Formats: sequence, C-alpha cells, structure tokens
Amino acid sequence: MAERLDLVALVREQSVIVCCGAGGVGKTTSAASLGVLAARAGRSAVVMTIDPAKRLAQAMGLDSLSNDPQPVALDAPGALSAMMLDTKRTFDRMVETYAPDERVRDTIFSNSYYQQLSSTLGGSRELIAMERVLEIHNAREHDLLIVDTPPAQHALDFLDAPKRLIDLLDGSFTQMLLAPYGLAAKAQFSFFRQSSALSLKFLERLSGLEMLADLSNFLLAFSSMFEGLKERSQRVLALMSEPGTRFLLVCAPEPVSLGQAGRFAERLGADGMGIAGVLVNRAHLPVSTMELSSADRARID
Repeated sequence: MAERLDLVALVREQSVIVCCGAGGVGKTTSAASLGVLAARAGRSAVVMTIDPAKRLAQAMGLDSLSNDPQPVALDAPGALSAMMLDTKRTFDRMVETYAPDERVRDTIFSNSYYQQLSSTLGGSRELIAMERVLEIHNAREHDLLIVDTPPAQHALDFLDAPKRLIDLLDGSFTQMLLAPYGLAAKAQFSFFRQSSALSLKFLERLSGLEMLADLSNFLLAFSSMFEGLKERSQRVLALMSEPGTRFLLVCAPEPVSLGQAGRFAERLGADGMGIAGVLVNRAHLPVSTMELSSADRARID
C-alpha cells in the first residue's frame, strides 16, 4: 500500500518544496495553501511563483506581487510571504554580480542580444527562476521556500535550464565565435573592441550579416561571466537534489493529468531528485467512520 502523503510533516521538515503540475489543476492555490499550513505550524514560509499570471496574488488576497518577498497578513504563530519572479530584474542583478567591471556590465546591458536574452528568449524565465530560488534559499531569511512552477510542459525547462546554460557556455558554436578573440578576452576588453573592429567590418561586408559584430561583442563581454554562471548553475542543480528539497506533484483525478504526473515522477527519479508525493486535487474520497473521532461518529449516527 502506498504511503499516505503527510503535508504537515512536509512543511515542517523541508526547506524547499517545488510544486509541479499541469495548468488548471489548482497548483498555485495548493502552493499558497502549503504556505498557510507552514505558517500555522510555526515556520516562516515564502511562496514564489514563476508564472507571470496573478493567480498567486489573488489566492493570497493581494493586489500584486513583486520580485521580493511581501508579507501576507495571517493569524498564525509563524509568518507567510509571497513573491512573483521578475525575470529582467533578476537577470540584471546577476550581470551586476558577475561582470568583472563596470565597462563590461554596461556593454552587456546596452547590447540588443542581452535585451532579448533577459526578456523574451525561450527558457530564460526558468533559468532565472532557478537563480532566484538559490538567492532566496541562501539568504536564510525564511525556513521554507515553496516554488509554484509553470505548467507541466514547461516544468522540465525549470530543471533543464541550468544544464542548458552550461552546455551553451561550453558549446562549440560559442567557442567558435570567441576563438579568434581569445587572447583579447584575456587581456583588456577595450583592446578587443579596437583591434577587432576592422576584422568584424570585413566579415560583415563579406557575409552581409550586420549582426555579427553585435553578437561577437555580446559573447565576448558575457564570456567574462562564464565561470561564475557555470558554478552558480551547478549549485542550483545540487540544491534540487539535496534532502531538504522535495518535489510535490499536483494533478487532477483525470487520466491525462495523472499521466503527466507519472512521466514527471519518472524524470525526477531518474535525476535523483526527491519526490514528496502526489497531491490529487479536487478529488473527494470516501472516508470510513473508523477514521473519525468518537464525537464525529456520534453526529453521523
């Protein structure tokens, strides 16, 4: 017989709970409910949503949420906060942290490729979500972080984003673009910009790709942050596998939703990540009177 999911024990014992599931199964309200349960158990909990929709704010009775934890009024021995991921703001802060100097930082911020990467590039939201999870966890200002992820079809992006970043930074295409300027990258950044200008102009005329200079300029500036970002991504992956982190699969009592939960559970198990259990939302199971208190049984009788 499968072990029964003990939500009270879950919110008392874990430091990170990641809620995953398809859209429309009540995943966000489940994450909010876990936060309330944790606060009532005497813990300081923060619920973070990656979904740009305002469902978490609505569930908490708030008008809006920001990139930083916002206290939620609650009569409980613990405390509850909520927040919504701001991809652009978190990405900018990451650049400010890892850029070696102001010149490189300003070059990245003004580059059109960075604007796309930090705002609209597919997977960037999941990548930055993992960064923000690590920030909140390392700050140690809360006992428990509850993460409300995007729908299941994007949940694997949440897990794969750090690895994709490592693969991108080590990829042959990126290294090919940077190879001609390797010595310059290790020397002064300004030296690269001056010495490579004529070569890039020539390639632009030869190929007709005016984006080449902008792309190379961005990659060289961004390459100075590679090691820091790779190290950070590895720490995120390690956090997801720690005993204090558990994934809670939320689904509806329907074949498609149950199938998605099953496939996601297989993936988590293959990656060595802990599964707290499956929360089948909107299911009304019969309760035996043997499980009720004597007072409740008396009322039924």
